[in-house]
Amino acid sequence: MVAIRSRLAMAVIAVAAVAAVAAVAAGCGSSGAKAGAPAKTRSQPPPATAHTTPGPPGGSSGPTLPTPGPTGRPASADAVNVIRGWSDALRRGDVRDAARYFALPSQFINGPDATGGVPVLTIRSFGEAAAVNASLPCGARFLSADQRGRYVNALFQLTDRPGPGGDCGAGTGQRARTNFVITGGRIVAWIRAPDDPGDSRHEPAPAPAQPATPSAPPTPAEPSAPGTGPVI
Repeated sequence: MVAIRSRLAMAVIAVAAVAAVAAVAAGCGSSGAKAGAPAKTRSQPPPATAHTTPGPPGGSSGPTLPTPGPTGRPASADAVNVIRGWSDALRRGDVRDAARYFALPSQFINGPDATGGVPVLTIRSFGEAAAVNASLPCGARFLSADQRGRYVNALFQLTDRPGPGGDCGAGTGQRARTNFVITGGRIVAWIRAPDDPGDSRHEPAPAPAQPATPSAPPTPAEPSAPGTGPVI
């Protein structure tokens, strides 16, 4: 799992760079809106930015990430519906549908990088949300969730997936956890979480879901006022 998570963390940094380049290119010689992107009546927001929270000096311990322990308290049905809807869309390889479950702005933290720092990606547009989802090589089948303070901790079984960026490889069949902050039916924070005891067993994964007509996803969110995203 460590090698997979390291590859995913590096992919997040690459997404930020791609988003910045795309934003510059979009402003050169094009006056039309991006196909499928939410209509905007105001100036475009700045591109997704990644900043890194360094680990403790000397590398004596890991970086600070939320690690709430199991509570046994079930997550709300509304939160589970959002998480299940997102994971089903990703497993189909429909990264644009998966992106519609993210709030604008929102934060994406895919665990520590090779230096022990924690890359925090701030998503400010629908296109950036789609790019972040495309950076995840595995699909995910929802297994369970419990409420851990402000976080909903969800357990997934990783699957291969079609679509942009799909290539789960050796990760297929493994289990992974994510801490979510969900507000108003949207993912406000997506944070890679450590395993719980007993999570490490490997099971044969089902075949990737075939593309199908998805259920109506939530309407893409309009960016909220600056500074309203979660403080991690």
